[in-house]
Amino acid sequence: MNYILGVDGGGSKTVVQIADATGKVIAETISGSSNYKSIGMENAIKNLTDGILRAINKLNISNRIIFKSSCFGLSGNDSFEDRNIYHKIIFDSKIKDYLDPANIIICNDTRIGLAAGSNSKNSVIIICGTGSNCFGINEKGREAKANGWDYILGDEGSGYEIGIKALRAFMREYDGRGKKTLLSKTILEDLNITDVLQLTKWAYSDTFSKDKISYIARTVCRTAEMGDKMSIKILEEEVKEVVTTITAVVNKLALADKEFDLIFVGNVFKCEKYFRNVLVERLKKKFKGINFMSLTSRPVKGAIKLAIEIL
Repeated sequence: MNYILGVDGGGSKTVVQIADATGKVIAETISGSSNYKSIGMENAIKNLTDGILRAINKLNISNRIIFKSSCFGLSGNDSFEDRNIYHKIIFDSKIKDYLDPANIIICNDTRIGLAAGSNSKNSVIIICGTGSNCFGINEKGREAKANGWDYILGDEGSGYEIGIKALRAFMREYDGRGKKTLLSKTILEDLNITDVLQLTKWAYSDTFSKDKISYIARTVCRTAEMGDKMSIKILEEEVKEVVTTITAVVNKLALADKEFDLIFVGNVFKCEKYFRNVLVERLKKKFKGINFMSLTSRPVKGAIKLAIEIL
């Protein structure tokens, strides 16, 4: 049997699937993050290796296998240098003997998400989750990306960005430097704390975590639906940023006057009234050929799909 390997190496977990040449999944495992920028080289190698070796063990075969083809979609794989680092991670580990170097794809995890979400030759994926990222490909095979530089250099449109703006709006009101906002009440409620002192301890305790900041985006959405002007303003600002990000990718790929799929991924899109719906309306006016889609297949399916295509 010809075995195909697909890997979705995200910022929070790594999903590994082994499939046959038709794409039928035979084995699957989940391990920790394989983003070396977040957890370091040693842990990235450990989690990636662990996930793949456990998936191989699930096959219950005695002979050593060589994957006919493989695709690694890895978060943090944003530059030529990153690709070289991930190549080193993969080929300096215990899994190298199972791989065919002639049939391997090492790409960003947005690429496999795009493959999982659309069969169109012109397609764009926008991720608004804990972080934000945008990637696209056109009928000529040209690729383009924008944003996705993480919370310091660029993460506009993300749950983190919405959360940090909300927390700062809270503190500005508390100091008398900003306008009144219901966020001063709803943030405390959702975090199950009672005052600013506890909020300060929550914000600065333990290791820094983007996840806990991005959790506040849900509070912002809820508070916007209560009519809070500050929450609505924060969401409007982030919608504007997402439009700008998508437009940058569309222009790089010359898709503005063409039909293309736009795939939404991420929990921020669950905020429908003041985020997703507003974004859709603005993009409809800007791009007449846009087709809106939600990602219904898991990104690892896109890794398997791409691995099969290179055969």
